[in-house]
Amino acid sequence: MDFPDAVEAFLLDPTPATRHPLHAAILSDRTFDPRVALRELLGEAPPPQVVLDSIGARMPGLFLSPQAHGLLARAHEALGEESDAERERKLSLLALREIADSGAGTEDSPLEVLRLEDEYDHLQAGHRRSTAQRLHRTDEGAFDVHTLEDGTELWYRLLWRVPEAG
Repeated sequence: MDFPDAVEAFLLDPTPATRHPLHAAILSDRTFDPRVALRELLGEAPPPQVVLDSIGARMPGLFLSPQAHGLLARAHEALGEESDAERERKLSLLALREIADSGAGTEDSPLEVLRLEDEYDHLQAGHRRSTAQRLHRTDEGAFDVHTLEDGTELWYRLLWRVPEAG
């Protein structure tokens, strides 16, 4: 399924059945980079149009990035484009909800992320802080395991890491 069709299906019915084809479309796009660091890319206090242009040039690879959509919302708002800002705020919240809905955050039911920054966006949205992080590989894929301040662990499946051939 191509990206426009996957987005339309997902927005009409955001379920695992439509989320997985959307993830596949994002992962296969040339603009996808799981290690993109938006704040580094944009620098400190970039003009709104720079934000729009820089993030726009990396779509659809940054679609479902909570941070990207949040930055786009603020840029549109600064330019007085309130309807565009509202759309991006909704997409940012949708991206966070999709991470939260993808699993329980346990070893048996990890949360699914497309980018490293998505893990930290999810942690921040839940007012949680990671005190340690480790990479765990299995025949089912690769996982970032965060130890939180209270000692619990939160597991994230790294969707761009394919399982190792056994």
